[in-house]
Amino acid sequence: MEKASKKTLLKILIKIFVSILFLVFLMSKLHPETLIGELKKVKLTFFVIATFSYVFTMYFSTKRWRYFVKVDKSFKELFELYMIGTFFNLFMPGTVGGDAIKAYYLYKGSQKKGDSLVSVFMERYMGLCGLIFIAFIGLLIGYDYVRGSFIPPLMLAIVGGFILASFIVVFVPYEIFYKKLKGVRESIGVYLTDYRTVFNTFLLSLFVQGIGIWVVYLLGLSIDVNVPFTTYLIFIPIISVISMVPVSFSGVGVREYSFLYLFGVIGVSKEKAVSLSLLWFLVMIITGLLGMYYYIKKKHV
Repeated sequence: MEKASKKTLLKILIKIFVSILFLVFLMSKLHPETLIGELKKVKLTFFVIATFSYVFTMYFSTKRWRYFVKVDKSFKELFELYMIGTFFNLFMPGTVGGDAIKAYYLYKGSQKKGDSLVSVFMERYMGLCGLIFIAFIGLLIGYDYVRGSFIPPLMLAIVGGFILASFIVVFVPYEIFYKKLKGVRESIGVYLTDYRTVFNTFLLSLFVQGIGIWVVYLLGLSIDVNVPFTTYLIFIPIISVISMVPVSFSGVGVREYSFLYLFGVIGVSKEKAVSLSLLWFLVMIITGLLGMYYYIKKKHV
């Protein structure tokens, strides 16, 4: 147990170090006074609407998750668990991930570990399906904005990687190497052949991801980032996928650099791009704190 704790701590420290490296590198490219000036320009009306909209996505994400949950829990209970998971994903990545927390509480109430894990995985998977679909459509519509840049090949690589990963998850018998996953692949296959559930959760994913992208668009308007909405449809899914790669602490540093690099392709200043990223992260923090409230409430029940 002590060895596992040390290993976990080492992973966290490495992620924090990577985040610091990215932030130091970023600051070397920015003018701090200009960055602060951009953040001071924030129009609070846009920021408040964006924050409430982001919390709103949690409600519909819970509805999506509910399609895969076999445990007898009310929507209110699932929503609270989803918010708790959001808190842990944001503030404690690498210690006890939010997805693991959601699966744990479901398992605790039902003793169905496999079903709990699969429900969390499928909710995430359908979210990614929606995200990548939007990005692909956005690329088709707004191709002229990124023509000749590295973005189209990057988008195709992400789509190809997602398809390959999906094939592995569904068809490769990985349970023979890791017996704890016995039955997981079959359960995933059952869900994926339930076409009504797939269709409904995919529609919910499009709605959730669409609102999430709109949130960043609103934040852009709040600091006068005047670029077409189509570019957000392309960039935000790519940034979201890159930020999911577990190399930094909550995506800090990696996300900001991705904003700087991608939005720079269409002429957005470095300070505005990084300001937009920081505002989005602030909205996530506010939402995560709501999850902390539910976690504290649950611990005292």
